Amino acid sequence: MNGYEFSSNGDKAFFWETGGSETLNIRQACAVESLALHNPNITAYMLFSQGRVNSDSITLRTLTENYRNIRLIGINMDHYLAGSPLEHWYKFTDWRKGPYNISHFSDGLRFATLSKYGGYYFDLDIIHVRPVTYYRNFIATEDGLSASAGAIHADYGHPTMQMAINDFSVNYRPDVWAHNGPALLDRVLTKWCGVDRLPDANYLKCRGFSVLPKASFYPVHYPMWREFFDQRGPNDTVNPDWLTTEVIGVHFWNKMSYEEPVFRNSTQYYTQLARTHCPATFSIAPDIF
Repeated sequence: MNGYEFSSNGDKAFFWETGGSETLNIRQACAVESLALHNPNITAYMLFSQGRVNSDSITLRTLTENYRNIRLIGINMDHYLAGSPLEHWYKFTDWRKGPYNISHFSDGLRFATLSKYGGYYFDLDIIHVRPVTYYRNFIATEDGLSASAGAIHADYGHPTMQMAINDFSVNYRPDVWAHNGPALLDRVLTKWCGVDRLPDANYLKCRGFSVLPKASFYPVHYPMWREFFDQRGPNDTVNPDWLTTEVIGVHFWNKMSYEEPVFRNSTQYYTQLARTHCPATFSIAPDIF
């Protein structure tokens, strides 16, 4: 992967926009801002896979005017993947025809990026609520049983990400949504840790790699995603019982919730979290977003 040097003093975090947009919507911008807000020593790289960035859009301008640790970069994919294990997959297979092509493209890019540069990767539907830099070399579980690919850290050169990108290119399946992301991490981590199933993994067996509990990024499991958007009583501003000190970030299951409206002047949990943890983005949000 040529031509991109993500150099920074301190840690790096990566987000990917893989749907073809040149900007971010309010919820995506909130995810990036919340990371930058709570982790001023992390440089947050917002990467756009179609190569162009509309840095004058209101969301992107709001991010860069308020945070010195956010970078916006349009990526030329042919250059970015040149020489990587994904180059042949990207250029010469028919992955674009698969039913989950954008999701799988995103899966591949997070592993390619971390295998090349190291650092953090986060999905664009996580609101960060406290610093993440105490945690290194981890994935998180969403249910206590299986891996999730939405929040990952790997030090530069860590073997797990090389294993991940190799597995992706060798075992790619276009027809199964989780095969090239969460299930891939299950395969890699059970092998790395020498266990039959992920719940048996621990820090010692995994040689310093961690499987964080579901509360760390997935305090609400996906069947309950509507809880984030329920309207509650006008005076009900009490924090939810799942928002414990274990929570680093809150994943909102955008795959299911993206059409659910957020009301700016509401008691929805999403609104409460956004108002606190991405204040600049929230200040430009419309009444419904």
